[in-house]
Amino acid sequence: MNLRLLRSRALRFTRRVRAQVLRVTQPGWSAPWGVQVGRWCRIQIDHGGTIRLGAGCELDDGVTVAATSGAVVDLAPGVFVGHHSTIAAASSVHIGAGTFLAELVSVRDHDHDETHPIASGAKNVEAVMIGADCWLASKVTVVRGASIGDGVIVGANSVVRGVLGTDVVAVGSPAVARRPRRRSSSHDG
Repeated sequence: MNLRLLRSRALRFTRRVRAQVLRVTQPGWSAPWGVQVGRWCRIQIDHGGTIRLGAGCELDDGVTVAATSGAVVDLAPGVFVGHHSTIAAASSVHIGAGTFLAELVSVRDHDHDETHPIASGAKNVEAVMIGADCWLASKVTVVRGASIGDGVIVGANSVVRGVLGTDVVAVGSPAVARRPRRRSSSHDG
């Protein structure tokens, strides 16, 4: 066995162990064996918050996932979150099966309430739903209340607010559906 293969296996094992250590150290964390958590990830679960990862999920290096009291972050099986991305919930963030988030993506179900002083910490909160089999490219921002249908591709640097239907390619700030998603004829749908 060559050194490169051995190192790769050791890295995968370490990422899996890291996910299981969180089960012990973070009440509210739920992840089956096989979930991978990269180096320097920041997992913050306030009392009563929940973070659930489905089988085969992977958090790359430097990812932040936070759930405040009573909030739920739910990543369905096979979700990949790219390095230095952030997922933060004050109510609910759901990401569907097989969805990939590229690097530096931000998904938040809350923002500051501008009618109050910033220092008050008052927030506007609305659940975020991201469907299955989606791709959010580099530096996409998903804001409170956004709903992204299954099979959506969101272009780099886009800001998603409101509703994006299914199987579309969306870009811009705010992100707008520009065309239907093209799928190969071998796609199982």
